Amino acid sequence: MNIYKDLEDSLYAYVSSLFPAWRIIFPFQNGPEPQTPYMVIDVKRLDAVGREQSSGGVTIDEFGTGSTTTIQHYAAQIRFEFVGKNDTNTEVAEMAHQLELNLRTPEGYELQHLQNIALYSYAPIERLALKRETDMYMFYQLDTQFGYAVQIITESNWIASVDNITGTYHNAGREPDYTIVSTIEI
Repeated sequence: MNIYKDLEDSLYAYVSSLFPAWRIIFPFQNGPEPQTPYMVIDVKRLDAVGREQSSGGVTIDEFGTGSTTTIQHYAAQIRFEFVGKNDTNTEVAEMAHQLELNLRTPEGYELQHLQNIALYSYAPIERLALKRETDMYMFYQLDTQFGYAVQIITESNWIASVDNITGTYHNAGREPDYTIVSTIEI
């Protein structure tokens, strides 16, 4: 299990299902820059929220294997960054605002649910101009916080039944070789 990869896959599937024609990448890919305009999905932080929740008992399947389920909730800080040349300024701005709008639509919420993410909050879109060697580029950043949960299922040992418990205590605070035997019948 790779928590970051699973989260990135969920975010990619979410955005690409809303906007299939967009070029979507992740940061730090160590490759050539794609043709603009494009969007970057950047997972900034992944903070555990609260305590984990573990199932109380062991669940036994039809093959006799026991398992325990643990769920940990996270608050994920995600930055969606939109990049384009200045001549496509309105196109890049429109991409940023379309995503911001679609985060809160019924279709957006349904797609989030399908990808096991949930929008908590977002900040206003920021516009940044950046002059590069050959041209002027526009960046729009949409900072969001999503809820994300991870479920871990671990194999557990289990006991089918207990008929009685017997305990034997040697040298139980008395003279040498003194033995106490206790039995509890269930």
